[in-house]
Amino acid sequence: MLSILSTTAPIFIIIALGFIAVRTRLFPAEAVAGLGRFVIYFALPALIFSTVSQMAFSEVIDRHYLLVYGLGSMLAFVAGIGLSKALKGDSLSQGAIKGMGMSMSNSAFVGLPVLLLAFDDPPTNAFAMNLMIENMVVLPVALIVMEFSQGRGNSESLGAIIRPVAGRVVRNPLVIAIVAGVLASLANVEVPQVLQDSLDMLGRTSATVALFFVGASLVGTSLRGNIGNIGEIGGVALGKLTLHPLMMVLLIWLLPDFDPQLQTAAILLAAMPMASVYPIIGSLYGYRRLTSSILLAGTVLSFFSISIALAVLF
Repeated sequence: MLSILSTTAPIFIIIALGFIAVRTRLFPAEAVAGLGRFVIYFALPALIFSTVSQMAFSEVIDRHYLLVYGLGSMLAFVAGIGLSKALKGDSLSQGAIKGMGMSMSNSAFVGLPVLLLAFDDPPTNAFAMNLMIENMVVLPVALIVMEFSQGRGNSESLGAIIRPVAGRVVRNPLVIAIVAGVLASLANVEVPQVLQDSLDMLGRTSATVALFFVGASLVGTSLRGNIGNIGEIGGVALGKLTLHPLMMVLLIWLLPDFDPQLQTAAILLAAMPMASVYPIIGSLYGYRRLTSSILLAGTVLSFFSISIALAVLF
């Protein structure tokens, strides 16, 4: 139990510090968005490129992991839509936003720090592959479904819906960093030492600043205005923290065997709360309050899901 707490406690202490710093105005709320942009545009891309470019291509990409995590995430997404429509009679758009909440982990801001603390030799390629799946598969599919649902009345073609989504994927700094790192790995590019040192310095800040950002971004979010939807909020949060990792367990059992460390990473990363961009995406479709409350519930409850996953897996 103490070993589990020694892994989870630092993560949630830094999240709590971020929350307290903004709540007490020691850290200005106006700066939180800039903190997130620093992680997304500088710290994480530096870490991803630095790590991936120094690995052999065969070490970066594991097709079994991609299949398990990608298929498991899409099954959780479809299950979220199905449960939403069956239990609540929700529209396709509402189902898609809930399905996204159940299937897209916060790998960038919470998953990476957990991997770094949980493993003696962290499988950072699992983190890179997760970002590929989340940013190139789960998020685009969710956006396409929501755009299609809301655009049907305007008779928008599927191509007109897909084009702007594809543009978002291509411009995503994390996707750019992954592609650049893979190309550098394939071409055996040797990064100059002074540039490598700069990338390493930026990369080392990513985990801590990301966790601080998660806590800071929760300030102003409350369940109080959504008491009537508490079952809905809890259902999506619990679906993310239980259904998603269980999908990984099922597929690992059913599909061909692969690296045990990557199997562990897949289940552990699926037990993370939903992505921090969840309320931002939700606000684009009129679900800002609901998605913000789900993110708050999921982040708080993830202390237990992460602890249970660590107890079972290690």
